[in-house]
Amino acid sequence: MSGFFLRSVGSLILCFGLLIPVVPTIGQAERSKPGKPVRTSALFGQFQPFTKFSTNGQNKIWINFTDKGIPDSETAGQAPNRINRGDLLDLPVYPDYINTIQSRSTCVHHQSRWLNAISATIKTEDLLYISDLPFVRSIEPVKHYRTVERRPDPLWLDLSTSIGQIPSAPNNDPPNMVLNYGLADRQIKQIQADQLHSKGFWGEGVIIGLLDTGFDLRHQTFAEIDVIAEWDFVNNDDQTQDQLNQDDAGQADHGSITLGVLAANTPNHMIGVAPKARYLLAKTEKNWEKGVDFERQVEEDWWIAGLEWLEQNGADIVNSSLGYSNWYTFTDLDGKTSKITIAANIALGKGLPIITAAGNLGRKRPNDQQPGLAGRITVPADGFDVLAIGSTNLWGGRATFSSKGPTADGRIKPDLATLGENIASIKPRSKFGFATNHRGTSLSTPLATGVAVLLLQAFPRATAKDLVRALRSTATNTDAPNNEIGYGLIQAELAYKSLLDQFQHTGKPEPISVDADKQQYTLFGQIKYPMLLPNYPNPFNAETWIPFALPGDGYVEMVVYDLSGHLVQKINLGQRPAGDYFTPDRAAYWNGRNIAGEATSSGTYFAVLSVDEQAYISQKMILQE
Repeated sequence: MSGFFLRSVGSLILCFGLLIPVVPTIGQAERSKPGKPVRTSALFGQFQPFTKFSTNGQNKIWINFTDKGIPDSETAGQAPNRINRGDLLDLPVYPDYINTIQSRSTCVHHQSRWLNAISATIKTEDLLYISDLPFVRSIEPVKHYRTVERRPDPLWLDLSTSIGQIPSAPNNDPPNMVLNYGLADRQIKQIQADQLHSKGFWGEGVIIGLLDTGFDLRHQTFAEIDVIAEWDFVNNDDQTQDQLNQDDAGQADHGSITLGVLAANTPNHMIGVAPKARYLLAKTEKNWEKGVDFERQVEEDWWIAGLEWLEQNGADIVNSSLGYSNWYTFTDLDGKTSKITIAANIALGKGLPIITAAGNLGRKRPNDQQPGLAGRITVPADGFDVLAIGSTNLWGGRATFSSKGPTADGRIKPDLATLGENIASIKPRSKFGFATNHRGTSLSTPLATGVAVLLLQAFPRATAKDLVRALRSTATNTDAPNNEIGYGLIQAELAYKSLLDQFQHTGKPEPISVDADKQQYTLFGQIKYPMLLPNYPNPFNAETWIPFALPGDGYVEMVVYDLSGHLVQKINLGQRPAGDYFTPDRAAYWNGRNIAGEATSSGTYFAVLSVDEQAYISQKMILQE
């Protein structure tokens, strides 16, 4: 495990008095909550539609706070480059607030920096006390989702017996077109991913974050997979594969199959869409075996904690082959109601693309007045610019199980589709086997994610919105999108050409050469505002260069913050004329040390470009020892 990620896990388990309570300061306690309603009616009116309380009941709830523990007077007079909305979102939940809740909690489970909330188990008799605290904005149940599904009966191919020998380990070099995709041939070529592979794009340098049930990396096809870090948000440890006395057998099956679609690398037997990408693995769901069925449970705080952890540790894109429907009716599919959807929207606002399964409820007759979203897409597929992926059958039409749109506010969903039947991936709980009959939008999603990863490798300056636009505008149904397969089947080659046109003519910087020590850029057209580009190298050790461009003269500072929003270093570059500052002799240089001259620890940092005391968009930098 990389040492840096353990310090940045965005969850916490503080149970049974493990944290000493700290009473908020007088200034914090006296701060009022404007417009907060009367306690009793607000509390029980809020919960009444969802749950019933017993006298001695335990309730897992979200506790939403009013602020991050920073009085308004502390931020009102600060320069624009010191605190902005993005910085505040990344600040941790205020520890004193957590400690106060702990004094009345059986267990504090997770915290969300973005939602400024924690999940905790609270006794019924303490709900009113918690709700009445001056720094608590509101409380609400942590929603959990539970479904029972029949296991598919795939056609298994066990290479250890069918070919009579153990297959050789994968090549260290990227696969190339002379190698057979094997069982994955149809699913790769249907979305034109093979055409991007032929251009040399296999996912190198792109970090994929997965949210799923767990991951068993013992399969031979994962022998060379580059896993940066993994975390189990259900059990709060760093093991995402099945563990004795903790998981039912098969807990990691779903996630392992999903990962196989992306990362399989056994030439001539099966090759995934992005086998050379780097991976962050988050376990956010729990399974139980029930004979030929399995029951799946997720609690939304697991998923949100996992998403924040992925973003915090440098994910470039997120694959979520999970969708949730309990608790919600059709009117809630508005892109702004479920906490999971809200978190996905925030991630997108921070530049992190989210690709998620549309859901497998398509066979059910819609009943929009009842909870369960029968027939409809599931959350967070309703999110704005969240790419919801539906499934097609072998003939290109909607697979019968694939959930349909629209959203409650009339947006087309799903966004895109890929093959969802007879999908090839690994045989779970085997070392050499593969299966050829997986199905579901869960397996369509990594196919779409894989294409997006290849495009990100080809166009590292592409934003989440760039990807959404390119994929939607070039899919097979783009002229007549519908609520069955959205804009249609992904066409990777056409999306590539669309982005190539965009980056040649929009004035965005485009890399022209890269080596181990520096990165060079050329700029097309004129810029209207100062630009901050990604540092190089990234991740880095000890030193990095931060390129930027100025449309006019200005006094320039490069300011570095840690994830808590604390100032780490201020690099004074002085008065600079208009121009490009891309090369090592012109870019801002940071030696990885703080203002006191001490070496900083591994982790994620943000560089903020300040020109004449005006701050511009920050760039994430990852320091690894």
